[in-house]
Amino acid sequence: MQKVMDYLSELGNFCSAAGEFERGFQTALILAALVFLLLIVLGLILKICFRKPAVPGVTLEREDGNIFISRNAICNAITRLEEEFAELEIIKVVMLRNRRRELELAVNVEFEAGSEAFDAVAGALKQRIFVMLNKSFGIDTIKSISINLIRIPEGRHHNHEHAAAAVGNNGFISGI
Repeated sequence: MQKVMDYLSELGNFCSAAGEFERGFQTALILAALVFLLLIVLGLILKICFRKPAVPGVTLEREDGNIFISRNAICNAITRLEEEFAELEIIKVVMLRNRRRELELAVNVEFEAGSEAFDAVAGALKQRIFVMLNKSFGIDTIKSISINLIRIPEGRHHNHEHAAAAVGNNGFISGI
């Protein structure tokens, strides 16, 4: 640590400063900049190491040759299932490989509460996706499907008059 401090103080001597305080201040600025740069580099390295790359599609190996099914074809087939589930709107479908190199799907949905709870509807959607992928494409290599609730539609079941009154009565009023 002393070597680093000596190096930084020598680096600070190259800067023109009138007094010892200004040299120390400049040295501290350089040290802070180096620490900040080190944190950025470390963050980029960690992001590269722990990212989950997107998969372009699924390759089915057959004895007479391979069959490739693109990610877009799978996404389009999954979004067609939206018609069967009136409570859900499928926003995005992402196909990734996990740490064990197994395929997994992440389906981002919007949920409007109906007669069933989100848990029941999400479970039914998962099962329907597994069945559809196996029946339509012959894909059985996808090991997990995660249904992510992204948002709930605003304004459909919300009483705007009550909300405006609640916000209006929530203000801070100063004393006299």
